[in-house]
Amino acid sequence: MTTLSPKEMAKSISELKASLQLLTYNTERLIEANKIIMNLEQAVFHEKWKVRHLTRLVRYYNPEEPISEEELDAQIKGGMN
Repeated sequence: MTTLSPKEMAKSISELKASLQLLTYNTERLIEANKIIMNLEQAVFHEKWKVRHLTRLVRYYNPEEPISEEELDAQIKGGMN
């Protein structure tokens, strides 16, 4: 086992300190990014729920109303024939 001189030990400790600071900084950034992602996922979930709810309402009150582009295309093609 090799021994380190006091200068080498001080340099190693300062490098470790800098590495730990960088790791802490990046961890904090990842936690914040994760919070943002979770908020966006929740917002998307609620938007999808609203679309499903409105789709059901449209289907209930007017079953013939095209809701998707595919349904609209099929209705247009059906009207042309």
